[in-house]
Parts: sequence; structure tokens; C-alpha cells
Amino acid sequence: MKLYLIIFLSFSIIFPTIILAENEIKVLGRQSKEDISYDYHYELIELAVQKSRDKYPNTSLKTIDVSSASHRRNIQLLMQNKVDLYWAGTNPKREEEFIPIRIPLALGLLGYRVMIIHKDNLAIFNQIKKSPEKLKKLTACQGMFWPDSDILEDNGYKVQRVARFNLMFKMVARNRCQYFPRAISEGYAELSVANKEFPELVIFDDIILHYKFPMYLFVNKHNTELAAQLRYGLKKASEDGSMLEFVTNHALTRDLFPLTQWQDKRFIPLHNKYLSKETPLNNKNLWIELTH
Repeated sequence: MKLYLIIFLSFSIIFPTIILAENEIKVLGRQSKEDISYDYHYELIELAVQKSRDKYPNTSLKTIDVSSASHRRNIQLLMQNKVDLYWAGTNPKREEEFIPIRIPLALGLLGYRVMIIHKDNLAIFNQIKKSPEKLKKLTACQGMFWPDSDILEDNGYKVQRVARFNLMFKMVARNRCQYFPRAISEGYAELSVANKEFPELVIFDDIILHYKFPMYLFVNKHNTELAAQLRYGLKKASEDGSMLEFVTNHALTRDLFPLTQWQDKRFIPLHNKYLSKETPLNNKNLWIELTH
């Protein structure tokens, strides 16, 4: 009888520990003080985890400090399983190397690009409104390994490739490049931070570059269960309207609404040849359109 009691008590101590053990998802920390979109993506991952709790109940997020790491270094961390996921604009190479969760995290807003410029160049950009082709004579700052850099170059634009995100603000301030294209879901908030160091920078949004460009969550090839969980959670959020509600109300993106404020802007369409056949272009729940 005493032996049974000891065994029962042992299981009563160990078993709850097994039940309550959480599966930690290692997420990148903030890259720099200008990385304003970080909270948006982190909280969207939290939403995906919350939406998946009926099938994956014991999951939590753990932040891994990688401040000042380059975009390429972050990709390597995912490849090495130092982090479990990474959010980035897509291209064929990334979709081959990792598991893409093909739900655009900004509902297509990433492909609408306003420009951070030096205020002394406002007159030049006001002239470009009349002749958009003149923009190709100026130089854009973009990330060294960003798909955006390839897209701009393919469409005839000059690009200065830069290794670190925060350096691009400094380069525009010093006129080493004339504009820094940023998604409308990112640029305004980023500039509010960058202006503390570079008050001479302003947003020019009378012209908006536009190309289809989804930002996905990417997961290591060996982490198929996490990929299934994130896909399940984000799909549920996109179908029940909570993802659109998140975008409409988040501090990063809420000022973009109502969408009618964009109807008088001049949109310059660009072609993105790097979209895979699996891109969900026909799912209207996943794309916000500003050009109608």
C-alpha cells in the first residue's frame, strides 16, 4: 500500500509539469531604435499563437537579442536554428531555403512605397510628380539583400545597397542617396524616430511606388510543426476578420485608414518577377488595395 502511495504521489508531482510544459518559439529581438515595425510583427505572431491555441495550447514566445545584426545575419540565424522564425519580404530563394507561411503580414501594404527624402530636395521631387520617369535618374537607398533592391533595379531604378537598416537614414541625410523607399505601413512611424537624429528628413508621398510584395513569416525547413501552427493561426485570423481588425487598429498602421485618403496620390506600378506561383494573389482577404 505504501509503495502505491509513493508512486501515486510521484506521478502527481511530475505529471502536471509535463502537461504544463510550454513550447517556446524563439523570436528575434528589436534590430534598432528605428525598427518601429517590430512591435507590429511581434504582436501579429502573438495573435497567430492565440488563434492556434485550440490545437497548440502550450506555446509561448521567447525573445532572442540580436540588436544591430544585419538582415543577412538574421537569415543565417534562422538557417542555424538560433531563432525559430523570421519575417521578411519574399523571393524564390527564401521560399526554397525555408518554409514560407504564405499569408502577407501587412495585407499587401508592404508593396506601397512612399519616400524618405532630404527636405532640401522637395523641389526636385515636386517636379518628378509631373514626370515620374525622372525618378530613375536619382538613387534609392535599399538593403543589401532586400528583394526590393532587385525589384527596383529590374524596373530601371538606381539603387545604393546598404548593409544596415539604420545607416540608410544617415545616407539620405548626407545626400549619398536621394530617397529611401519605405512601405506606407512603416515609413511614417520610422521617420518620427529618425527625426530625432536627422531632423532634415521628411516623407514625400505624392508619388507612391507600387508592386505586389508580400512579407511572410519564414520557418526552418525542419520545423514543420511550427510552420503548421503559424499557418493555422494566421489563416484563422485572416478568415474571421481579426487580422484586418489588427491592421486597422494597430498604432503602426491605423493612420492609413480610411483608405480614401490615398485616392488622389500618383501610383507608379512596378513589376515583381520574383513572386512564386503559390503567391495567394487571388485571395482578396489577404490584400488591401489603395489604387481603386
